[in-house]
Amino acid sequence: MRKIILFLMLSFAGVSAHAQSYQPITSKNKTYLETLKGVSYTYKEGIVTLKNNGKYDLGTVSIIASSRVDSTLFGIALFEERLERGSEVKTEVYFTAGRGSGVHEVPLKQVDQKNLLLSFDKAIRAVK
Repeated sequence: MRKIILFLMLSFAGVSAHAQSYQPITSKNKTYLETLKGVSYTYKEGIVTLKNNGKYDLGTVSIIASSRVDSTLFGIALFEERLERGSEVKTEVYFTAGRGSGVHEVPLKQVDQKNLLLSFDKAIRAVK
């Protein structure tokens, strides 16, 4: 029985190493942490789904994506319209790559989605 459980755990560990990762919130700002409490997001094939199960309506939220293998790749998903408590919205991630004047848009099919690292960039409460 233990061997079966160990095998299953190792199997899942191998699969999870090849999927995008979600970076936890590292901010120490209590207001920011309270704003994002209950807010979650998922990423699938260039689309970010944001769920607001928190205490506050949100005005603006941005989620950024970087790559573990391409240091010039940058992606951003912007939610600029009011996101009320209990709601869910979706938006596309806009990807760019390069530095300085060589920055260019990158189509989703050219992005190594398995090596993405996603995290919250900004979250602002909506004005009542």
